[in-house]
Amino acid sequence: MSERNAPFARLAVALAYAFSNERHTSNRPAMARAADEVLGEPGQLAGMDGAAEIGNARRFLERGLSQLDFAVLFAKYGQRKTCCKACGGASDHPEWMGALHRISVALAGVLSMPSVHSEMRFALVRRYYEGNAPTIDFLANQHECRLRSAERAAAKTADWLRGTRGVNGTEAVRGLEQLAHAEAERLLRDGGFIP
Repeated sequence: MSERNAPFARLAVALAYAFSNERHTSNRPAMARAADEVLGEPGQLAGMDGAAEIGNARRFLERGLSQLDFAVLFAKYGQRKTCCKACGGASDHPEWMGALHRISVALAGVLSMPSVHSEMRFALVRRYYEGNAPTIDFLANQHECRLRSAERAAAKTADWLRGTRGVNGTEAVRGLEQLAHAEAERLLRDGGFIP
């Protein structure tokens, strides 16, 4: 595909569409379509053809990325809440929770702290992706962990996911998110989804 025929203008737009179930419907309300124009919706992705193109991009990523890279991208761009069809209440999206769980399992190899158990690792990963919602103090009390250990674990989690800058002659370390973005960009560019 040429640059003009690529369905997505840039990587962030492609990932936002590929990991959001809400954008796959063909009969979206006018307010939702208007909001997408502000967000930079690609013009050709409307109706059933657009939904199919979005589905192709997601399937392409699922097949080409490792499970951990896919989980990292889903945790960042995926739909976080879903509406219960029975009661209408909002709850956590099961795929998003699964992505957080996969990341927290992989985090076990990075955090070798006995006081930071699996529930605490999951809470730290969720805190990272939800924007520091519960405080470290709250998490430490909730999971019966010392505050200093919880602070160190939160810092290591953020560094592992985000990466670190090179300071005082040390080399920068690429985080899991950076590595997943680079691989997704390569896949989508080679597949003709982005210019």
